[in-house]
Amino acid sequence: MTTIGRILCRVGLHRWGKKHGYNEFSSNVIEWEQRCERCGKRKRWIEPKRDRRRD
Repeated sequence: MTTIGRILCRVGLHRWGKKHGYNEFSSNVIEWEQRCERCGKRKRWIEPKRDRRRD
């Protein structure tokens, strides 16, 4: 990792990659995860699934 990239990550300016979702069919939520391409830090969050009956 370059010095500039290390400084940016320490300041909080990460380079987040694509988000990946974990979907369990019986669950009502989706667990998302993203990784920083420079330092490898992960951020995770959970979102409720959209109700498909409300179209």
